[in-house]
Amino acid sequence: MLLADDDPDIRELGRLLLSRHGHQVVTAEDGVEAIAMLPRETPALVVTDLNMPHKDGRDVCSAVRSSATLGLIPVVILTALPLNDERVVQATTECHAVVLLKTDISTLGDLADRLVAEGTAA
Repeated sequence: MLLADDDPDIRELGRLLLSRHGHQVVTAEDGVEAIAMLPRETPALVVTDLNMPHKDGRDVCSAVRSSATLGLIPVVILTALPLNDERVVQATTECHAVVLLKTDISTLGDLADRLVAEGTAA
């Protein structure tokens, strides 16, 4: 799995939550690094912060969706913004799920399990 977030504490928390579910996790500090890592990592799932410098989570999602080889990889957006924020609403149309950092981060491992299982069953 590829986890991209510019906040090192959130990166570490996400890595721990996913690792506890048996997933191998590589991390990126921003969208630019995540997009560069996509072809060589070919992750089963991408988890990305919505708001990052340089390239944001929507850019990461677009990079996945536009790739012939990576386009079916599920993408989860992490955000501290409310669900009714215009950027979050737009992101929900481009990704598989949105995780609110303040209330839903503890569900990340279960969500990852479900999305990866759905992807391998397809």
